[in-house]
Amino acid sequence: MTLRQPNPEMQAFIRKKLNENVNTTQENVQHIKDWLAKQPHLPNFDDDQRITTFLRGCKFSLEKTKRKLDMFFTMRAAVPDFFNDRDVARPALKDILDFM
Repeated sequence: MTLRQPNPEMQAFIRKKLNENVNTTQENVQHIKDWLAKQPHLPNFDDDQRITTFLRGCKFSLEKTKRKLDMFFTMRAAVPDFFNDRDVARPALKDILDFM
């Protein structure tokens, strides 16, 4: 999935709000990739753009990013139907959504 990229002014605003340092972003991505490689219960995940998205979602906190990725993959494995077939009209998914 291709995400629409913000214009340069918006990028600067976003980076400031999210504590993003363009000089260390690739280091942070590599740190997360190294951590993921050491987690036997997590799949091989080598998508720099998606890892950067997770980092941004956690305001570049490496520990929060690790927890978020761990939970993301754990939930994908625990309830694959929720992530694979997202038709909200499907009775099984409707039951899950009603429960939440």
